[in-house]
Amino acid sequence: MGTPRWSPMVTRLGAARDAAGLQDVHPLLARLVRSYNASTVASIVNVDRAQVSRWMSGRDPISEEMSARIAAVHAVLLRAHQVLTAKNVASWLFGSEPLLGGARPIDALALRGAGPVLDALDGIEDGAVA
Repeated sequence: MGTPRWSPMVTRLGAARDAAGLQDVHPLLARLVRSYNASTVASIVNVDRAQVSRWMSGRDPISEEMSARIAAVHAVLLRAHQVLTAKNVASWLFGSEPLLGGARPIDALALRGAGPVLDALDGIEDGAVA
């Protein structure tokens, strides 16, 4: 039930060999576009579809703010597809969620970030009722 918990066995963390690779959201953006489409992704992150195309082609850099949005959307949709059926993800995302005080998850994501939305998905998986 719920996300399995673990105890990390590492006591310290050295410098990443490829820190830039960890900061690059292009692979996340590409997964979102492949899974939905550029227009849908653009609408979710509130940019023009052409901007998504420019990001995908590398013509425009992705700002820190947009990188954070893309990463948050990816995290939420990834988790939503793990917890809900693919058919129910959209209705959940745009419906009222009691675990978010009745807010729509898409609005909570935009206003409060991925954390509360991911917590709600964990709650759904655990069978929580608000």
